[in-house]
Amino acid sequence: MSVISFGGLASGLDTGSIIAQLLAVRSQPMYRLQAQNDLYESQQKAVDILKGYCSELMATVQDLDSGSDFGAFTATSANESIFTATASSFASPGSYDITVNALANAQKSISQGFDSLSTPVGTGAVGIVIDGVSTDITIDSENNTLDGLRTAINNSGLAVNASIIYDGNETGGYHLVLTSSETGTDNAFTVLPNLSGGTAPVFSEIETASNAEVIIDTVTVSSQTNSVTSALTGISLNLLSADVGQSTELIISTDGEAIEGKIQSFVDAYNALYNYMEDQKLEGADLRGNSILRSVSSRINMIMTNSLEGMDISMLYQIGIKQSENNLLEFDSTTFNEMLADDYNGVQNLFVSNEVSSGPVYLLGIALDDMTDSVDGIFKYSNDSFNNRIEQNETSIERYQESLDSYEQMLAAKFHAMEQLIAGFNAQGNYLSAFSS
Repeated sequence: MSVISFGGLASGLDTGSIIAQLLAVRSQPMYRLQAQNDLYESQQKAVDILKGYCSELMATVQDLDSGSDFGAFTATSANESIFTATASSFASPGSYDITVNALANAQKSISQGFDSLSTPVGTGAVGIVIDGVSTDITIDSENNTLDGLRTAINNSGLAVNASIIYDGNETGGYHLVLTSSETGTDNAFTVLPNLSGGTAPVFSEIETASNAEVIIDTVTVSSQTNSVTSALTGISLNLLSADVGQSTELIISTDGEAIEGKIQSFVDAYNALYNYMEDQKLEGADLRGNSILRSVSSRINMIMTNSLEGMDISMLYQIGIKQSENNLLEFDSTTFNEMLADDYNGVQNLFVSNEVSSGPVYLLGIALDDMTDSVDGIFKYSNDSFNNRIEQNETSIERYQESLDSYEQMLAAKFHAMEQLIAGFNAQGNYLSAFSS
């Protein structure tokens, strides 16, 4: 009788490997979607970098796009022992005759002499009047000495400093000295003691509060302090000594080096942006073929080639900022400084906006601000578009994954049933084999 035989305990197949291979085939669309999302995310990062370059360029434009931002000046005093000066970007080139007739002084008053620091001054209050405002300082049993009064005044928060001078005499050698912490007549003070039970201080003025007096090109200016900041727009004078009737020249000149530095920063940022855009046009680059490169480049190029109608200096190339064939800028600092010295306002007009015209650099700043706007700029729209595509793909991936999970469960159940069936056949074969023998 023939022998019926089945190999293995069941099928002898690697069912786990078979299921994995079937799942891998079924997963291909999901893998393609994930690869697409990886590409979108890479492109999104590249767009963010592009936006960063635009923002950096915009920052350099903002250092130039108004009269105050564009301007840079130096202030030179002909005699720095009389006064020094500084000029902000709000200044204008020119010269001034400055005469310092008087410096601003702070009031100083001194009391009569006291025998010691612990001499009682009485209790009550000491009033100090500054600019019409009276403040009472309480003197009680805890601080009713000469030294206690000094401490109370210093702790009052008033613009008056108290100190004690000892002249070496055993009798009446200690004097309380009050000094205004600020110069000018507005900070003059009056002391009104209202004390009893001791020796109240009586003050005599040894220095009078006074204002500085400066003559600027025949115009007399009074200042509470020795820092004159509002007489000349954008110019601060630091008065050091008086020279009555003697004028000293102040020269405000354009700081070409500082402005040149701003222009160079602008050119460098511009070229960094265009170098990045050129790199992104190469084969295999993330943004190759992306319309955002054309949008940014064309908008900037259109602005940078604008000219100011009716102006002697109408285009950037005239002041040494030239556009090369690869769209990069070349900066000739020698030409720029020559033009700046020859026609400061004409050069400035290319960078700012005024009642007559808006320069190309100013308009470039407007365009960059528009493109990088977080609400409706082109980078916002591009980012939103990538996010929408990624989200749609992720939704599809989730559906594919759910389908794969069900498919895997179905395969596992079928192979398990097959193994059980084969195991049953094997058992019957073994039984028949044993019976036949």
